[in-house]
Amino acid sequence: MENLLSTLALTVFVGILALLAQWSRKSRRGEISLLIVLVFVSLLLLATGVLLGAVWISGQMPPGLYPQELLGITSIPVAMAGLVGLALCVPTLRKILGGRPNGEFWTDPPTFLALWLFATVLLSNNLVGILGFEQLNQVGAFSLGTGGRIPPVAILASQLPFLVLALLGVGIGVRRGFRETLARLGYGPISLRNVGVVVLFIVGAFALSVVADYLFSLLQPDLYREVGEISGTLFNPKGLSPAAAILFALLIGVGAGLGEETLFRGAVQPVFGITATSILFASMHVQYGPSLLLGYIFLLSIGLGLLRRYFNTTTCFLAHAGYNTLGILAAYFFGM
Repeated sequence: MENLLSTLALTVFVGILALLAQWSRKSRRGEISLLIVLVFVSLLLLATGVLLGAVWISGQMPPGLYPQELLGITSIPVAMAGLVGLALCVPTLRKILGGRPNGEFWTDPPTFLALWLFATVLLSNNLVGILGFEQLNQVGAFSLGTGGRIPPVAILASQLPFLVLALLGVGIGVRRGFRETLARLGYGPISLRNVGVVVLFIVGAFALSVVADYLFSLLQPDLYREVGEISGTLFNPKGLSPAAAILFALLIGVGAGLGEETLFRGAVQPVFGITATSILFASMHVQYGPSLLLGYIFLLSIGLGLLRRYFNTTTCFLAHAGYNTLGILAAYFFGM
């Protein structure tokens, strides 16, 4: 319940920021308001990082409340996120003070917000999750509060901020109508050719996963076991009836595919390109820790990015959802 409430709160916050960014394209007051909010949150992140660092150095954190080693891992990226967030605010501040119009890449309000969100999230959440994987796993951070198999509703809820940010970030209801929004996000019809490409992508992704899994188990055996335990706990369909397992796999696959592809391939890639989008996409998978799997996910993201470039986001979504769904079903029916 706590995770659901925090997700809803995050969704509302992100949605308000995205609407404010769209409003800022036509309103200097809106732009000033957006800048003030982002400067405030950046300062908050910086102060939090400094405070955590001070507690870490002093060793005053009560035992059992928060792992001492994790304090050090957390403090530096969080403080860096605050500094980077403040740095990204400087071009917009100069534009406002100079009375210059929109047009520059760094100061276009939706782009400015996207850069700020991605930079701060990448440092304050993703980097901490990857570097502090061992300590976070010890305190059960990757169980998502479930203690067992993840409910599909939790996956769907976790994708809600992605969808809201993507839709509002491209201006639905403000600059674009529903059809224009879908077109901007790259959603469109598919043909038999698209279906064939999706099948080839899934087959290739599974073949690559076999190689990645083998190298992971060979080169990082301890981390391989830890990651396997997390994935097995959260996404293992064993114990369900065949019908329930199929439904579970579909909900997980479709939920994750829709949210991630709409945001990363639909909204972000046309602005920031395939490589930058893929780095961000791979970094979001903190449950794999500092493992070789992040490289595998990066390669998958490059492939999905090419599908977006040469076909459309619908093709990316089908490939992503199909891969996730079949992966869970393979574990259920074949013990893979």
